[in-house]
Amino acid sequence: MDRTFDLTDFSEDELDALIGEATSLRDSRRSDRARELPEAADGSKGQDVRDPDHGAITAPTPREVKEEGPAHGA
Repeated sequence: MDRTFDLTDFSEDELDALIGEATSLRDSRRSDRARELPEAADGSKGQDVRDPDHGAITAPTPREVKEEGPAHGA
């Protein structure tokens, strides 16, 4: 997510307020996510696909099956 914002015209107070609001929003999102996906006894965190360590095993797409299946006897 590459977003560029021009902050050059902001006063120091406006920048402080923006940073404070962004920090509060980030902390709120983190606490919501932590509450929704508590860690299991084995340390896993459920299936949050936005988490790069979620451990999902992907299934092949129909195209992959069509193109690669014959090579594997499918």
